Amino acid sequence: MEKTANDAMTSLAMEKILDQVRKLPQALEPYREMLLANVVMIGEIPGPTFGEEDRVNFLVQRFTECGLQNCSTDEAGNGLAILPGTSGEKCLLVSAHSDTPFPATIDHTYTVSGGKIRGPGVADDILGLAVLATLPTILEGLGLRFSYDIVLMGATRSLDMGNQSGLRFFLANTDLPLKAGIAVEGASLGRLHFRSMASLGGTISCHVDRKVSQRSAIDVLNQIITRLREIDMPRESNTALILGSISGGASYKVPARNARLKFQLRSDSDEIVREVTGRINRILDEMALQAGVSAHLEVIARTRSGGISSSHPLVVQTRRIMAVLGIEPRYSIYSSIMSGYVEHELPALGVGITNADNVNYEDEFVEIEPIMTGVAQLIGILLAIDGGCCV
Repeated sequence: MEKTANDAMTSLAMEKILDQVRKLPQALEPYREMLLANVVMIGEIPGPTFGEEDRVNFLVQRFTECGLQNCSTDEAGNGLAILPGTSGEKCLLVSAHSDTPFPATIDHTYTVSGGKIRGPGVADDILGLAVLATLPTILEGLGLRFSYDIVLMGATRSLDMGNQSGLRFFLANTDLPLKAGIAVEGASLGRLHFRSMASLGGTISCHVDRKVSQRSAIDVLNQIITRLREIDMPRESNTALILGSISGGASYKVPARNARLKFQLRSDSDEIVREVTGRINRILDEMALQAGVSAHLEVIARTRSGGISSSHPLVVQTRRIMAVLGIEPRYSIYSSIMSGYVEHELPALGVGITNADNVNYEDEFVEIEPIMTGVAQLIGILLAIDGGCCV
């Protein structure tokens, strides 16, 4: 009987929140220009993985200007601040990654025209950072107060060799009473990620010693790829080997001395990823038995499988919020951004803010019109968690 009464109270509270959420996109319009300005200012500061310091410092400066507490960076370089709640007994982490896959040497000029913002990294994840920078002002302007402390974090070292080490460091070392996490990504609106697949991202490097052999390293790598394709990938665990990029050689006139393959192995099963990784290493050992040939695997990133279920209240209520805003959920529930949360058994999900294209290319862009719907979605999730509807 008590559970039924609690369920009824939760249902009533959620209905009130959904009524609020319906009105949010219009209420957020006065903050559009501020958000876009933050996108441009943050995006024009280069922030390659392991080189995010200037971008993070700007974010922390924004947090300070908003009057947040504990505005600082930690030992991993993460930019942090706390929007204090009324009780201070529970915390909610809202994060966006601060690195982009672009070197500091390219042109980071952003343009705003034709209903789009263009610039390297704008979708992944400058818009997410800009939302964090603007959120305190928006919540204050809307008169929204929360019982939870909201921890805002620009996470460093997320991409490629960074392997989400900024987020992992924070979760491993914080003593804050975190109850849930939200990963904010610039794109795409409709993403709802709450599980992580097991994965291993790696580089296979081949080298041929010219004093011993005149074989091309590209031939050796081709041999390796053929062997990799012979590995049985269990379909029942959604195991797949993705060949991402290949490079090698210095000229068309001489046999290549070096060649490299970047790949990702992913599966629902941690055990299968370990088994297949072992097979890959054995293949490389066999190839290295050839005269003058060496081949080895360097790990770029690893993730663990896990996460919350599709029936978890956090997922269920987020889907309801998306529905009232007219956001169509995308099919995939998996993302590597969930892995850090999975390792620390923190309920979490990842959402996107708007539509985008050419992601991870220099002509990357996001659409402006849906942005406030994406922000409304985020605020709705905060309200639902704070209102006790997601536990």
